Amino acid sequence: MLLVLFGHYVIPYYGNVTQEMVHTDLWKAIGIAESKSWSFVCVPSFVIISGYFGIHWKWRSFANYLFQIAFWGGFIYLITLFLGMHDLVWSKLFKNIFCSMWGVNWFFSAYLGLYMLAPIINAFVEKSSAKELLWMVLAFFCFQTFYGWIMKLSEFREGMATTSFLGYYLLGAYLRKTTLKCFHWNATLNMCIFLGIGFFCVCANCLTQYFGINKDIYSYISPLQILQTAYLFLFCKSFEIKNEKIASAILFFSTSAFAGLLMHSWEGSDIYYDVLNYIQTNVNMPVIVSLLWIVLFFVIACVLDKIRLFIWNRVVRLFVYH
Repeated sequence: MLLVLFGHYVIPYYGNVTQEMVHTDLWKAIGIAESKSWSFVCVPSFVIISGYFGIHWKWRSFANYLFQIAFWGGFIYLITLFLGMHDLVWSKLFKNIFCSMWGVNWFFSAYLGLYMLAPIINAFVEKSSAKELLWMVLAFFCFQTFYGWIMKLSEFREGMATTSFLGYYLLGAYLRKTTLKCFHWNATLNMCIFLGIGFFCVCANCLTQYFGINKDIYSYISPLQILQTAYLFLFCKSFEIKNEKIASAILFFSTSAFAGLLMHSWEGSDIYYDVLNYIQTNVNMPVIVSLLWIVLFFVIACVLDKIRLFIWNRVVRLFVYH
């Protein structure tokens, strides 16, 4: 989610790669394309992780997901109210808290749809062999590539919908079952493949724009991005951390990583971009300082999310164990 915040900084302030940019400022075009290679794989990686471990449908975990969104919807409203960024409007506060009913961020509803369908997918995965699952994954992505990426049918919403999440979920399940050697390499080789695909995407993005071809190399349904996402996940899976302090720090932030996106939603985006606007206008080295702000914003979100975890655990103990 940290890289998602990074992507939400690069695109608004530096734009997308254009034909003019490739001709006049190639290094800027390469920088933007490279940053998108890193940021566009983060959200699908989260879904692949869900598919690898499986979403096990329980009322408690389902309620926890809704509570997490509701908590941050109300919490970020109160934070911005305290900072004097707006007046108190009760209807707006309640809309934030119950936003999962009508949506503020496309990810909330898309992942909720995946959560509801997970028991059906899990039943199919459990009864299928690795080979059968592979053919299913290939069939799905071929279908999505043609109708979603090439024909651009609105049902796919460029990958920002439950439909595409189903594919990533199946891919995660397949990576858990498969014994193919190409999916069981060491961390170094997995990272090299990830970077290699990313480099190819950068070249493809710049070349297509150079010749005036408007093709979305970077999207959640781009075949290259799907493959790159898979190897980012495989790298994280195969990477071993032997230092206990570093492992504990990673666990601390990983358990609250979703908070980075949540704090960046609703009125939280005003905090995020107000600071970035100030940096862009008043600082000599805006890129470096902006990156420091993005990291700080993510750390603050993860720390504040521990409040949410504390409240949730108390609620569970009160209503479940008593």
